[in-house]
Amino acid sequence: MHVVHIFDGLLPKFGAGGKFGVSMNEYGLKINLRKSVFLVALAIVLMAVAGWLLVHENFYQMFEAVRSANRLLIALAIAIYFLSVGLWATRWQAALSSVNCEISFRIRYLILCAAIFLNNIIPFVRVGGDPFGRVYMLHRLENTSYSSGMASSIGEHALAPLVIVSFLMAGLFLQFGKGSLQLSLILIAAWALASLGTVFIPRLFFKKRIAAKGISSITNRVLGWFGKRGNVQEIIEGIEAFYSSSYATIDKWKKILLIGSLTVLYMVLDVFRLYTIFLALGYHPKFSMLLVASSLPPIVGLIPFLPGGLVLVEGSLISIFALFGVPLNLAMAATVIERGISFVLSTIVGAGVFSYLGIKMAAKPEVQN
Repeated sequence: MHVVHIFDGLLPKFGAGGKFGVSMNEYGLKINLRKSVFLVALAIVLMAVAGWLLVHENFYQMFEAVRSANRLLIALAIAIYFLSVGLWATRWQAALSSVNCEISFRIRYLILCAAIFLNNIIPFVRVGGDPFGRVYMLHRLENTSYSSGMASSIGEHALAPLVIVSFLMAGLFLQFGKGSLQLSLILIAAWALASLGTVFIPRLFFKKRIAAKGISSITNRVLGWFGKRGNVQEIIEGIEAFYSSSYATIDKWKKILLIGSLTVLYMVLDVFRLYTIFLALGYHPKFSMLLVASSLPPIVGLIPFLPGGLVLVEGSLISIFALFGVPLNLAMAATVIERGISFVLSTIVGAGVFSYLGIKMAAKPEVQN
């Protein structure tokens, strides 16, 4: 089954009953390089450092380190990865319950595995599979409305930026901040600003319906380019439903605290997986390095150039490990093992799951919301 067939009509269909289909091809995904300039510069620096280090590396030592790694601990790292996907599925249900959706753990787990596969093969990280791919699959498999599915996807990621930045700042503080009061104050101020922005800006955005009419107008204009201009009022109603569902997800403090706790636990598992990989290589890493290595690559990987953050994530991992004093052959070996699990293995498993779900979706007639 070709990916393009599944993505036909992938994006949310605005309006009651999903009347106005908008395919992936109908939204030309645009990259705003001005907004990405910091991330692009960071990626270039990390890749330059990684390239300079690799020029001086003996690749035989790296392959020998991978070959001699403790296989039992590698198996544990793999188990931790798929456990983290299960934790992700649990967090997603916490967000789904806010919009009165109850989906079985099995379906949520399979959809997330398929979404990871889509993320890994599409050059726009977390645009193909997450949120649009899994929202579409959720709609086709469980007849969940697009607005509720999209709202749950946004809601479960509500505190992810805060947690990722917190891990990054904690790692930098442990490594560099203890001996410098000025740097410590800068890190604390940056964390405080990120916290305020993450907690209050999304809540205000959805509560005040900011840009709702503008988004509706743009949507209708895009539809018009392809001869599918719809009823503006129905499009507005669909977007209003999305805003309401999103606000309902992030406005419940007990729910958002649960989602935040699960996000922290998810990141802890990432740190533990990296720690296990280094133990398999016979190396005891610094805790500060593990915090930075689990938080910075996901940020760099958001740059929409290559599928799954390929090359950028590897370059950032090697650079971080080497800059924290890990021998270069071990830094490369740890990166190969980590990406072998989180990219190669997840893509293989996700491809099988995606094919299975594709067959189920093809056999199931689409039902109006």
